Amino acid sequence: MMELPNKGTILILPAVSSANVPQLAVDLLVHSFRIPFYSLLDHGGLLYPFAGPREDPAPLENDTATQLPKNGIASSLEVYHNSSVTCLIQRSPTLPASRGLFISKVLLPFIQQNKFSRILLLSSTDASRRSDPGGQRVTSISLYDRSFQGISTPTILDLSRKIAKLSVDESIPQPEYEEYALPPRLPGSGITLQFLKVAVTHNLPTSSVILYVYEGDNFADAYYMAEMALSALEIASPPAWTPPPSWEGVYGRKQKVGLEYGLYG
Repeated sequence: MMELPNKGTILILPAVSSANVPQLAVDLLVHSFRIPFYSLLDHGGLLYPFAGPREDPAPLENDTATQLPKNGIASSLEVYHNSSVTCLIQRSPTLPASRGLFISKVLLPFIQQNKFSRILLLSSTDASRRSDPGGQRVTSISLYDRSFQGISTPTILDLSRKIAKLSVDESIPQPEYEEYALPPRLPGSGITLQFLKVAVTHNLPTSSVILYVYEGDNFADAYYMAEMALSALEIASPPAWTPPPSWEGVYGRKQKVGLEYGLYG
């Protein structure tokens, strides 16, 4: 496994789920807060192979080691890390019937070795398949008591009660959120339910933000989820959001219109 240089950081974990909104949101957080790329993480062949160009965030102003981002190869499982936050970005889904193995053999050892102070699982689910179309847009689930710190701290409720109904934090009003027992199904949410059950079993200080989305242009959903993530972690938003450069060309570049460009409109 991999031992990070900084223990006790916050782990942000985006699930491969509907419209890939969690990956978009975490990429937005990485570039906006300039969290540097640390390493690829070995997934033991449990994820679909993936490779492509990697877009690292611009270096911090006081980083004298380099003046340009160190771009490289993106792969199925990447670690971005600094002294306070770790982002473990899964970019491809698990192989068939491999979700449980991926959680137990890859995610859980990585989490236990690095003793994260908090874990935030970001996920999305198919809004077209929800049973309550008029429900809230975001579901927030908390598996730990915010008054405690540290991965080894026991949770308030015993295991059997937490499996039946997760603890609800009512200290901070969050009208945009629903917090309730673990839903029986979240279509298109990937490893979300299995990971949350493992988090309960192993007393991991985990919370989750789950967004109902439709497939399409999901950039607005990504900004919204990034804001919800910061709200859940009680972190202030950046002065300005910095999207990855590749977002500019997802739907083609805007054509210049005018007589000198040969296009009229």
